[in-house]
Amino acid sequence: HLDRAPDPATDPADAAVGFVRGGPAGATPPPYGELWLRLVDAPDGELLGTLDVAYDGGLFAEETAQRFLGHYRTLLAGAVADPGRPLSRLPLLTEAELHRMLVEWNDTHTELPLHDGTLHGSFARQAERRPHAVAVVDGERRVTYAETDAAANRLARHLRALGVTRETPVGLSLPRSAEFLVAALAVLKAGGAYVPLDPAYPRARLRTMLADARCHVVVTSEESAGRFGLPSERTVRLDTDAAAIAAHPDTAPDAAVAPDDLCYIIFTSGSTGRPKGIALRHAGVLNNLLDIDTRYGVGPGDAVLAVSSPSFDMSVYEFLGTAVCGATVVVPDRGSEKDPAHWAELIRTHGITLWNSAPSLYELLVTHAERAGDADLTSLRLSLCGGDWIPVGLPDRIRAHSPGLRFIALGGATEASVHSTVHEVVRTDPARASIPYGRPMANQRTYVLDAARRPVPVGVPGELYLAGDGLARGYTGEQAVTDARFGTWSHGPVTGERLYRTGDLVRYDAEGLLELLGRIDFQVKIRGVRVETGEVEAAVTKHPAVKACVVTAHGTADHDKRLIAHAVLHPGDKVTGEELRCHAATSLPPAMVPAAVVLLDAFPLTPNGKVDRTALSAPRGASAESGGGDPEIPRDAWERRVAEAWCEILGAEDVGRDGDFFAAGGDSLAAIRIVQLIDPHLPVAELFDHPTVRTLGARLRALEEER
Repeated sequence: HLDRAPDPATDPADAAVGFVRGGPAGATPPPYGELWLRLVDAPDGELLGTLDVAYDGGLFAEETAQRFLGHYRTLLAGAVADPGRPLSRLPLLTEAELHRMLVEWNDTHTELPLHDGTLHGSFARQAERRPHAVAVVDGERRVTYAETDAAANRLARHLRALGVTRETPVGLSLPRSAEFLVAALAVLKAGGAYVPLDPAYPRARLRTMLADARCHVVVTSEESAGRFGLPSERTVRLDTDAAAIAAHPDTAPDAAVAPDDLCYIIFTSGSTGRPKGIALRHAGVLNNLLDIDTRYGVGPGDAVLAVSSPSFDMSVYEFLGTAVCGATVVVPDRGSEKDPAHWAELIRTHGITLWNSAPSLYELLVTHAERAGDADLTSLRLSLCGGDWIPVGLPDRIRAHSPGLRFIALGGATEASVHSTVHEVVRTDPARASIPYGRPMANQRTYVLDAARRPVPVGVPGELYLAGDGLARGYTGEQAVTDARFGTWSHGPVTGERLYRTGDLVRYDAEGLLELLGRIDFQVKIRGVRVETGEVEAAVTKHPAVKACVVTAHGTADHDKRLIAHAVLHPGDKVTGEELRCHAATSLPPAMVPAAVVLLDAFPLTPNGKVDRTALSAPRGASAESGGGDPEIPRDAWERRVAEAWCEILGAEDVGRDGDFFAAGGDSLAAIRIVQLIDPHLPVAELFDHPTVRTLGARLRALEEER
């Protein structure tokens, strides 16, 4: 705000030039804000050529006010120098600021041990150096680097015989296992790019992903082979085809692969209603994996627990990040992949040194350790945490069980080879709302730009753009989407930089540390999984009874977030919210299925006629009784214990004895948290087998009697 100053001849104090804490001459801040500018004029009406900035010292640091005044002076100088220039193109930052933000803060050039620049080449080098080192622990099996390399070579030759060549997409529908690592390496050795296909996904979604990625072959098991609709000769069944695969030589095939070739295509949620496949390059992925390994000394003697689904890009580090540096990946037992008690036992048994996951999974491990009391996590020395907001208290909570642990916060996007920013949390600042997003990793760069793609000042929110070696090639088969999210940019000292537009709202602090503030669109994270609400809305709207649908996320912490769909039906049509939820589940992966579908007569609107998403609330109850009327209340201490845990985790106000946990919006992670509340030593499978208050209460009673 520009405020005409009083006559300095009669009130010299008000003519002071510079920074005035608390307002000029003790004046209270005007109603238009706590930081403002004054142009000081002389009695004859001529400007003195000075600016005075006043600010509330409780809200702004002096450095902030100084930058504010400097930006305004730069803006005025630009306007005077070129009066006809549009306001949106006038300079705001000084040349020194531009150089610091665009060049100095992005000075990340690092020489890494890239070998031949390919993932499988780096793995083969480790296999040659330490053939007897353990690459994978899978149950009772301990598979060495030499054994993994030989098995991958045989399968690669089998794939070559099926027509897999340079950049051929090959689907991998396998659980976390030694076979998954072998298959991924085999595809790369054959020259192809692997496409993770989660066996838990609905059949319709898997076939959409296969078609969009143009997968030539799928590697899977006999049990899952029928889900893909491919001819038998294009489906490799690792179990029933084992003899044919074993007949091939165990030497690497002659397949030319360059660092810029594709290594994998991973699908994420798409705002248009279809998942989108992101095509990543060897050079970008290897750069980021080796940056972490080199930066934190990960190598032989280290072991990581594979807690991330292969369809989630955090798993890339668990399987390939370890494979390229000589470390070991330990695979959880089948059926216990999401059981924190099992994780803790594996950490103790195998001396796990490195944890890598989204915050929601880490929260489950820490909560188990806090409640069980006997969990031994002391072998952990390094924590890599990313994919979503990190609660400020999480680093100190895990360090209470793992003294000396280094907690690393990672940020970025799948489109930039998983991670682009890094920040080591040495100590937590309770004044912060979240852990800092960090600074750019090796050979990566970050830019914070406004809507006109101009750099914004320190402390000012803008959209995060990523650049550097990690950038993906784009979206497979989606050139228009690629062009909208990737582009070339020049500004000041930066020329011809290829950028990826993240949609993340961030700001720099004075030292160049990024802080994540939120999103500029409707994308949300559910337990680390990226969800475009538009895709969920499209899935619900495909039901013939639905006229329109809006999906919102509710809950504050990462592990508490739930998707709620709000639907308006066509006049005269009748369908329940649970029927719509089940309909959506036929085409969406589990993490994207709404916890509940709320039926509305009409959507609330803002004054300008748009849907008011802030007015859409989550359902208050979670009883999901099959019949009408009030839910039957719990009858004994066991049922009340279950109901109280259910209410706390699902945010329900009342829970009936026969309401189904999963029909009420519960999922596997919520099930783990409920079991932790009830009894940390209770297997999670008990809730899956007894999903109502009545049945789980009876099971608890029976277990207690057995003891």
